[in-house]
Amino acid sequence: MNNDGFVVKWARVALHFLVFSALAGVLLRFYNIDPIDGLNYKFLMHTHSHIALLGWLYLAFTVVLVREFLPGEFKWFNRIFITTLFTVIGMMLSFPFQGYGVVSITFSTLFLFTSYWFVYEFLRRLRDTKKKSVAINFVQWALFFLVISSLGPWALGPIILFGGSYGKLYSLSIYYYLHFLYNGFFILALLSIVLKQLDNNAITYNGKRAKKFFQLTVYAVIPAYALSALWIKPPVWVFVLGAIAGVMQLFGLLYGWSILKVYQRTLKLKFYQLIFWVVLVAYSLKLLMQVMSALPEVASYIYETRMFTAIGYIHLVMLGILSLFSLTYFIVNNIYRDHLLSKAGLTIFLCGLVLSEIILFVNGIVLINFGYAIPNYSGWMFSTSLLMPVGLFIFWFVQLREKADSI
Repeated sequence: MNNDGFVVKWARVALHFLVFSALAGVLLRFYNIDPIDGLNYKFLMHTHSHIALLGWLYLAFTVVLVREFLPGEFKWFNRIFITTLFTVIGMMLSFPFQGYGVVSITFSTLFLFTSYWFVYEFLRRLRDTKKKSVAINFVQWALFFLVISSLGPWALGPIILFGGSYGKLYSLSIYYYLHFLYNGFFILALLSIVLKQLDNNAITYNGKRAKKFFQLTVYAVIPAYALSALWIKPPVWVFVLGAIAGVMQLFGLLYGWSILKVYQRTLKLKFYQLIFWVVLVAYSLKLLMQVMSALPEVASYIYETRMFTAIGYIHLVMLGILSLFSLTYFIVNNIYRDHLLSKAGLTIFLCGLVLSEIILFVNGIVLINFGYAIPNYSGWMFSTSLLMPVGLFIFWFVQLREKADSI
């Protein structure tokens, strides 16, 4: 099997997990309308989040990183992906029935050790290339943040042991993990892939701007964690630190915008250029929201409407930025099959995402200003969220039916 043969195999495995997590997500929405006997909402929510993050996004991004940076090593990394798959399936089969229990925690722990294995082997082999570039700097930092994000889950055991379940420390540990996972690992990995694709195809871009983009984006990741702690009403300097970090990343985007637009033009087909434009808009909104959240009034509003704004923000990042980028990458690189139905599926998925985001944020605004939710909020959320698994199922069906044309 050639390298892209391995990529096709694992990209399809990751896509199965995306479809599963989307179905779990819409089931959660239905539960708010009509609770299902025998279904534990919290357990299903844990399943949904773990499979979306680790089964879909983590697997997709690590496969792409190997393809871009270490293409000659794919056969060796195959064993790490097999072990990762084993741990994700274990979580998928245990979380719905016990939530955080002995079995699910065991598989989650095994996943962490497998991620360390991946990081160690990836960086060891990357050093052998003896090449230096902004893309490599991005991916090295991405993997660093992947490792330190795991301190969040490791901290939960002692916190729970000493009676801190669902207290401030518990929540801060969860936010720590999520922050360094998606703001650290996933976002930086995405940017490393963009630059590496340009490098691999000998497409020129402004090197000085790329370096500034790297510095402002990466060096702000650690202080940006302050933005995840504003809900505990910390001292003023924490707000200031978060604001500085947010502004740094916003300026980083200004330096990197022209480079991201160069990448967009390489996608050739207008449809996928449009999808990447949506990714750019979502990323811009994310950075603007970070800066705004450093204002005490906005931080208070976010906390009071966290069931809507926090979920909307996470979906903006996970679906609007990371998932759309991954799906586009696999299509334009002939890993997923491009077809009229693929485009139709992605369009339906995108419509569901945009509509559900609008409803989430509008409901938060209505709730804080008028004291009640928008009429039939749960019904609207279910209807719009249903579009996402429908679109993904169409897309998934196309990939199952036939291999990518170049394989």
